[in-house]
Amino acid sequence: MRPPLRPAGTVGALAGAAIALAPNCLPRDQSVQVVLLGASVITGAAAGTVVGCAVRGPRRTDTGPTVALTVVALVVYCVLVAANTMWQWALRTAIPGMAPLGPGWVPWSLTPILVLCARSARTQRPARRLVVAAVVMASVASAGVAPASTGVAASAAAGQPTVVTGTVDARSAGPVAIHRGAQDVVARWRAAGGMSRHAVVVAVPTGSGWVDPDAVIGFRERFGGDVVVVSLAYDHRPSWRAFVSGTGPAIALTAEVGDALATAPAARRPALYLYGQSLGAVGADAARRWALTHHIPVCTTVVVGAPAGTVAQQADRRVVIVNGSDPVARWSPSLLWAPPHRTEHTDIPRAPWFPVASFVQTSVDLLGALSFPAGHGHQYGTEQGHVPLCRRSDQIAPRAAS
Repeated sequence: MRPPLRPAGTVGALAGAAIALAPNCLPRDQSVQVVLLGASVITGAAAGTVVGCAVRGPRRTDTGPTVALTVVALVVYCVLVAANTMWQWALRTAIPGMAPLGPGWVPWSLTPILVLCARSARTQRPARRLVVAAVVMASVASAGVAPASTGVAASAAAGQPTVVTGTVDARSAGPVAIHRGAQDVVARWRAAGGMSRHAVVVAVPTGSGWVDPDAVIGFRERFGGDVVVVSLAYDHRPSWRAFVSGTGPAIALTAEVGDALATAPAARRPALYLYGQSLGAVGADAARRWALTHHIPVCTTVVVGAPAGTVAQQADRRVVIVNGSDPVARWSPSLLWAPPHRTEHTDIPRAPWFPVASFVQTSVDLLGALSFPAGHGHQYGTEQGHVPLCRRSDQIAPRAAS
């Protein structure tokens, strides 16, 4: 028979619950919320117990928390659950077509505190331990609220714009291989009549080599189909590695396209646009800076959903698109002690910032950032391609031959 929880453990568990029940960016699945809540309560209780032992020394009696402390903890916990339920309800209401909050949200949110009370009351007999384990397993396996459809299948629509893509073997990718890959893409772009189109878009893929099809559709809509999208990606490379070293293909392809554009008269030269989403936004912005110093004729650069702190907020001839609820654009270790940069666009109620809690909540939000309709979370729609138009004569002069 285990001793009851110390008062410091109860306070720690309540602090963990406060972190887990703090406002977050996106509607959350019920099972994910219960797992987060249970883990936070257990971690808080353990940390509080350790701190209590360090401050007061080893336990001399089996006296647990006072009745008053237990009552206060239960009341505060219930208030936190009520506030969290109202917040989740508000988030779902703000997204059209989002399923309402399930009836099990409140009961399962109360499960961790009930288990903790049982632990404090020394109800740790084998049979009751099995009951507690069954409750926890049931909460994890509960259906919860199903996330909305992502709608990415829009890429299968008929009448897609011309897209020219290429890949570089990541296992042997060096400057020469990347340069050859870029040359191949540009050669196929020219063979497809790209030099006679109104615009060319260098689309920098994410680390997994993916270009959002909704953005491609948006570019077609914007230019009336008179556009070619070109892209060069690694064929096998984890996203984190592309984040560290993946700007090479973006710059190489931009350079090759710039060389091709320099051979055409200014009045007949296709307008050059750069585009990137998520980790691809980092590559697109790097290509923009490189093109500026090398006088490549860039019209506009579009960066979408860039990770927090990776792209400067202000720059000439650049459009930044970010959903207010996108956790990718919000997440940063600095959330532990400072609020995030506030975006002008707010698609759903904006979560207030709390030290530590906002970092934990945003980290968990990353898991389901793509499970929402376009315009919410890390999901973007055809508006990505609706870029400001510029006249060919307004473009930066091509770089001088070297």
